[in-house]
Amino acid sequence: MSDSQQNTTVPNLLLTTILIVFETIFSFILKHDRVIALQSKKFVDNRVSIKINSYIPYFDFYMQFDSHGILFDTTPPIKVDLEVRTTLMDLIQIIVFANRRSVRAMRIDGDSILKDEFRDLILSFSLPHVFSDWKQWLKQSADIDNLISSEKRIAPLLDKIDFQRSKINSLEIEVKQYKNRIKRIERNQKIINYVYISIIIVLLVVLLMYTI
Repeated sequence: MSDSQQNTTVPNLLLTTILIVFETIFSFILKHDRVIALQSKKFVDNRVSIKINSYIPYFDFYMQFDSHGILFDTTPPIKVDLEVRTTLMDLIQIIVFANRRSVRAMRIDGDSILKDEFRDLILSFSLPHVFSDWKQWLKQSADIDNLISSEKRIAPLLDKIDFQRSKINSLEIEVKQYKNRIKRIERNQKIINYVYISIIIVLLVVLLMYTI
């Protein structure tokens, strides 16, 4: 391999490695930070692709928002929604220090609304913002763990309640059946009583007629 090929391969390999690290970190933040997830919803739903072009030093890479996270790649996607031109130093200032001046210095081509939303969103991925919210991630995780453990503790009780409820339902059905039977018996008894009374009346009338 020639020296020129080595000089080209090493920076590309370094950039690819850095992009893999950024993809892992940014996707993790996107999935665990509720505010960022809400901010990114439009980007994720529309699968927004962004080209980042650094001119000092020169390199290009692409960000694509996806339901699985934020994908970083050196290969251009089918469509590019925003094109950002900046410097490596400004990118470092934004990610490490949340420097708003560096955000304003970025030259962005694309939809005007999407540009403003991206400027706000990129600051949310900065270290100061992430470090200010990491306790909420732990609290949320602890709440989920407590909820799971509570569900496990009350699961037997819920099973017993369901069993008792099913027994009560079956007893209610039996009670309704007994009530229906009693109503039928009472109705039949009334009919029998009416028949007896009718027979007695007829007999009395016949007796009266014969006695007269």
